[in-house]
Amino acid sequence: MYIIIGIIILAVLYYYFVMVKHGNLAFWKKAGKNPDFVYEQLSKDDAWLIDDGSVQVDKSGYDGPFMLYVPRLGKTIKFYGKVGEYEDSQKRIEEQL
Repeated sequence: MYIIIGIIILAVLYYYFVMVKHGNLAFWKKAGKNPDFVYEQLSKDDAWLIDDGSVQVDKSGYDGPFMLYVPRLGKTIKFYGKVGEYEDSQKRIEEQL
C-alpha cells in the first residue's frame, strides 16, 4: 500500500515540476526546429527575459528557465517568461512557426 501511495506522490511531483514548470512543451518542441527564428521573436518581446550568461538578471516575477540551443549564437540560451504574459507570446510565435 505504501508503495502505491509513494508512486502516486512521485507522479504528482513529476507532473508539477517537469511538465507544468517547463511551460508549453509543444511550443518548445517546435522552437527547437527553428531556434534562430524563435530567438529573434523572443528577443523583441517584452514578455521574455533572455539570460545569455553575460550579466546577472533579476528573475523575480518570471517563470523558467526555458532553454534553447541557438545555432546562430552557438550556445544554449536561457529564457524567462513574465508570469501571465509569456503564454500569449508563445501562442503568437507558435502560429508563425
